[in-house]
Amino acid sequence: MATDTERFAFVPGAAPAPTIVGAEGVYLHTADGRSILDGAGGAIVGNIGWGRTEVVAAAAAVMANGYVVPLWPTPSRLALRDELVDHWLPAGMSHVFFTSGGSESTDSALRLARAYQVGKGRADRWKVIGRHPSYHGMTTGTMAVASHLGRQKGFEPLLLPFPKVPWDDPEQVLKVVEQEDPATIAGFIVEPITGAAGACLTASDDYWRAVQQVCTEHDILLIADEVMTGYGRTGLPFGHQHFPIAPDVIVGGKGLGGGYVPLGAVAANNEVVEVLRGAGFMFFTFSGNDAACAAGAKVLQILRAEHLVERAASMGAVLGERLRAQLGQHPAVVDIRGRGMFWGIELRCNREAVVGAAMARDLWVYPAGSGPVADAVMVAPPFVISAAEIDLLVTRLHGALDQVHPG
Repeated sequence: MATDTERFAFVPGAAPAPTIVGAEGVYLHTADGRSILDGAGGAIVGNIGWGRTEVVAAAAAVMANGYVVPLWPTPSRLALRDELVDHWLPAGMSHVFFTSGGSESTDSALRLARAYQVGKGRADRWKVIGRHPSYHGMTTGTMAVASHLGRQKGFEPLLLPFPKVPWDDPEQVLKVVEQEDPATIAGFIVEPITGAAGACLTASDDYWRAVQQVCTEHDILLIADEVMTGYGRTGLPFGHQHFPIAPDVIVGGKGLGGGYVPLGAVAANNEVVEVLRGAGFMFFTFSGNDAACAAGAKVLQILRAEHLVERAASMGAVLGERLRAQLGQHPAVVDIRGRGMFWGIELRCNREAVVGAAMARDLWVYPAGSGPVADAVMVAPPFVISAAEIDLLVTRLHGALDQVHPG
């Protein structure tokens, strides 16, 4: 008889995975009775913790209304828009476009950059600069603008030749822009702290000043990919707020729905959107799904009411201190970096082996790495994790590292 994994997997030969039947707080409950400590918030989406029935109730209250054309307002869409504009987004960003997740959000931002430049009469501007390494999603556009070698492999003929700059070299940023010719560049997309490709690589303030300078000088749209770093994950509302940059466009997903619904958003400053006046901007069929918007608004309200962004900062500092104290000298570890509830551990051993050893100890951590970061795992639990649960997480991860790379 086929296992649950074999029945569910689209591609045959998938690695065995647990069947999840419930969740509460920072734990995932399996069909065979295990409780797995969710040390990565799933795919770094869980922020308010699992089992929040008030989110379910908010979605259920509007689901019977069925489908509403994305261009039409509903109370749920308006509530989410107002929550974002009034409490989360920087001043001057009052226009929000909803999607069903991070890939749709970043892909939409690429279209937005192109539409903005065309709207200004600059038809030659089509390039969007990305960084190496980086990850922005799994559409052909977002794969092309990113630099994640493993996820691009085999798809190269489908990908536009978007230019790349190093993640940490300000001089190269200026050099690449000049080499490519600013008159051909529409946008520049950045992860404030590199996620799945680099496991929390963090550039210097000088780097970000160079990025801001070149974008401002040449009217290149600066796009902040906040899919992983947004909505409190780094201890501030958005990750870019740690650095001297002011993006023109902010894209989000993951934590916007708290892991309860597929939801993303693209926000742009008022000057950018004004260029598109009368031109329109094509939506997806399920842009602004009503139940997803209701759930997303409730997630953001919970984050504010329970001061969970501040908790991500304070308990995240505890998490970082304990990771460094217990694992910093481990022979398997190259580096530990991050902030808030967003930590990367660069490894000297195979990341999948570490993830497997952690799962055998009822701990889930997220595999990462590409290019200069060959192997890493990410630790990014829900913001509600306790000090005792942090200790348990670190202890289990230490055991996994001991098994894979005993030194």
